[in-house]
Amino acid sequence: MFVARAFKVVGIGSSLLFLPVFALAGYATSAVVPLLGLVATVKVIENSTDYSLQNTVQQVLFLPTSRDAKYKAKAAIDTLFVRLGDLGSTGVVFVGALLGFGVAQYALVNVAMTAVWVVVAFRLRKIALRAAPELAGTTKRTAGGQPASLVAPATHH
Repeated sequence: MFVARAFKVVGIGSSLLFLPVFALAGYATSAVVPLLGLVATVKVIENSTDYSLQNTVQQVLFLPTSRDAKYKAKAAIDTLFVRLGDLGSTGVVFVGALLGFGVAQYALVNVAMTAVWVVVAFRLRKIALRAAPELAGTTKRTAGGQPASLVAPATHH
């Protein structure tokens, strides 16, 4: 229900910004008030937003693409980029442990990484809106209620 309302109120493109902006605010707060309970709360909200809103936005961004491009991109994202992110996280934890990082220091690293994420999300939003203006939330709808340009054309193989 939250996802549908977010899409309706701010559009799909702007919904892409919810998670990175929330994560930036949450980790910045955790850097100032370095309490594990706060970090845990931020992480729970971040994970639930990722599961509900962010995953849905990611899938919707693929709708205007061709079937071939969609499956190639999804395969690259799911295999290469997710694993590289996991490797990077492991590296941050390893270096942080060597340097004796506490909650505040890890939160500052997260602030830096989420600041980059916010910039990337803004750029992706701009590219997505240029490629598919209906992601802004104001578009013609089909009889079934879907944005007209997001309905895949019938293909015959």
